[in-house]
Amino acid sequence: MADLDSKVLQIIRSRGIDESDIEEFISSRPRLAYDPFLLANMREGVDLLLKAADEGKRIVIYGDYDVDGITSTALLMKVIGCLTDNVTYYIPSRLDEGYGLHTESIDRIIADGGEFLLTVDCGSSSQAETAYAREHGLETLVTDHHNMSDQRAEGIIINPRLPEDEYPFKGLAGVGVAYKLALSLARERDIPKSVMAEVLEFVTVGTIADIMPMLDENRTIVKCGLRSIHLGCRNKGLRALIDRSSLNYSKLRAGDISYGIAPKINASGRMGDATIGVRLLLSDDEDEINECCDALIRANTERRRLQDEAYDRGADALDAELEKGDFVIVEINDSHEGVLGIVAGKLREQVNRPVVVISRNGDTYKGTGRSIPGVDLYSMLNRYRDRFISFGGHSAACGFTIGADMIDSLREDLNRDMKAACEEDESLLDVDYSSDASLEAGDIDLGLAEALELIEPCGKDNEVPVFAVKNAEISDWRFLKDDKKMARFSMIAGDGRKIDAVIFRNAEEAYIITESGRADILCNVEINTWRDERKAQAIVRSVLPAGTL
Repeated sequence: MADLDSKVLQIIRSRGIDESDIEEFISSRPRLAYDPFLLANMREGVDLLLKAADEGKRIVIYGDYDVDGITSTALLMKVIGCLTDNVTYYIPSRLDEGYGLHTESIDRIIADGGEFLLTVDCGSSSQAETAYAREHGLETLVTDHHNMSDQRAEGIIINPRLPEDEYPFKGLAGVGVAYKLALSLARERDIPKSVMAEVLEFVTVGTIADIMPMLDENRTIVKCGLRSIHLGCRNKGLRALIDRSSLNYSKLRAGDISYGIAPKINASGRMGDATIGVRLLLSDDEDEINECCDALIRANTERRRLQDEAYDRGADALDAELEKGDFVIVEINDSHEGVLGIVAGKLREQVNRPVVVISRNGDTYKGTGRSIPGVDLYSMLNRYRDRFISFGGHSAACGFTIGADMIDSLREDLNRDMKAACEEDESLLDVDYSSDASLEAGDIDLGLAEALELIEPCGKDNEVPVFAVKNAEISDWRFLKDDKKMARFSMIAGDGRKIDAVIFRNAEEAYIITESGRADILCNVEINTWRDERKAQAIVRSVLPAGTL
């Protein structure tokens, strides 16, 4: 650690990493991992699943339609497929069925000959549905990672968030729990090491996509999975999607998965058919892989178009909603349901307030919300749980269905609660301009950028470091597109060097601020490689009038 850049060491320490853990935190070959049998009910779950496989029962893996659920499903299809040929999967439609277990889905599974139901990334609170399955002769095993509610699924549940669970790390994704089940199965039966190495790539993609804490055991999982991808990517479908996304598998980073890979896999579920993502990860056929990649890319393009349309309609309604209070509920009807969560997130960024987008369907509204730091969305809505037809989520995001006659009173109550929260904390709605450290423009060089890579992989609870460059001298501004959303410019160092900077949104507004020749800059620092030349550059997050920071 003696040679570790002082600013990088400062950032690592500020994130609560103990001195004794720093070597593990920055290691390229981390060793931190926990025995999967420490998970409550793992032994019983493994025994039950192996018994079903040995008896030739038809095992159905029941997943979710997001990346976490898709990768979980593919992972256990690969692993359990080494034990029995009688295994298949079922993923509910986001549009027709919605999240989690449903009795109608269980009926279809039974009609198709299903005898053993294994959930991934869902099911912990599905008390009525698991009871229904068992009443109809369908054995159940739930694997999940979501918060528990008062209702609890019948039968065996493997979930680190169970009240009685003593697993040391609670931040596993659904695919992380599925992987722990796979590791446990590999202890008992002969699962090829090549399969276990391949599915680690799935765990990496799902963990990053589901915005799980990039700390503790997740860092080990993601670092090892990224290394497998860098060495060639064992999974042919994932490798093809990386190539088709104009990304370099040998240098893939967590951010590339977040912004380049995950949205395409997610798009299949958002637009109606999540099985495309599963097929991609399970196929060895080049034609089928290309067909799946084409479908995912088309779905993502259509998703972006529909998202932009819905966002424009939501943005037009913001001013009227803000007059009602600081808990924003925006009605956007006749838009594709699969994009409304993303739209809620974009609107939240614009107003820095919790935003719920609702869409009417007859006598009910479906809502999807995104929150801001300091506002626990789940807790706020959970106070009114008895009003919802269905409800779920966590502190940062939620989804619900509610009767149309209830929405006005819900809006009033949430705005009242939000007003009380703002009175208690007057800075609650202030825009966060904090940074990990301050820099002079001249400090941004290749040495710093390379040292910062030790903090990777970045994600939740280990965000990409943000630096403040105060009173920076600005020159060479040039817009990159006609819509003036993106631009490049230079920050002038004390010795006259020009430091490259790029801004990817709101560039026109930023340009107006820089017309004085100076500004305060919040930025990330990364390496830009062009024609084998590596240079440090600033990725600008905010441009503020000089003297703001």
